[in-house]
Amino acid sequence: MRKPLPSIVAATDADVATIHRLAHAIWWPTYRDYIPHAQIALMLANQYTEEALHAQMEAGQHFSLALHDGQTVGFAGFRPKPADPLVMRIEKLYVLASEQGKGTGKRLIGHVAEAAMALGMHSLELNVNRDNPAVTYYRHQGFVITETVDIPYHGYVLNDFVMQKSL
Repeated sequence: MRKPLPSIVAATDADVATIHRLAHAIWWPTYRDYIPHAQIALMLANQYTEEALHAQMEAGQHFSLALHDGQTVGFAGFRPKPADPLVMRIEKLYVLASEQGKGTGKRLIGHVAEAAMALGMHSLELNVNRDNPAVTYYRHQGFVITETVDIPYHGYVLNDFVMQKSL
């Protein structure tokens, strides 16, 4: 019998330590084969310290957690796109490897889509590393590549696809 789908709940300041822990548990196995280890460490240090996460929340980024059997197994961070208020940016979408393929990512995307539609937005947008196998997953979820970008980042270059999904 299949496990029930995870529940999705809004994160609060009290959940920052959980998001920090999950980011470290997810990033290394996800990116270690195609992003330099020093870059992973730098990005975690810049974006996923508890202080950085609190600052992101204060700046308007919303976080939601995916829970399975009372355990947090993934999270999403999202906010309206500053340059286009009709687009919701998924800034973060991460699920533990043990939960991949179980509908957790799809539930998180659906949750963000519902939040976007409630605000009258017409699409979702995210960036994904061009070498990330998740590109195929996002295509299956209805996202299409709209742009190829190379973003300078503290001596590194983020080689991303920008993908969008109409709502």
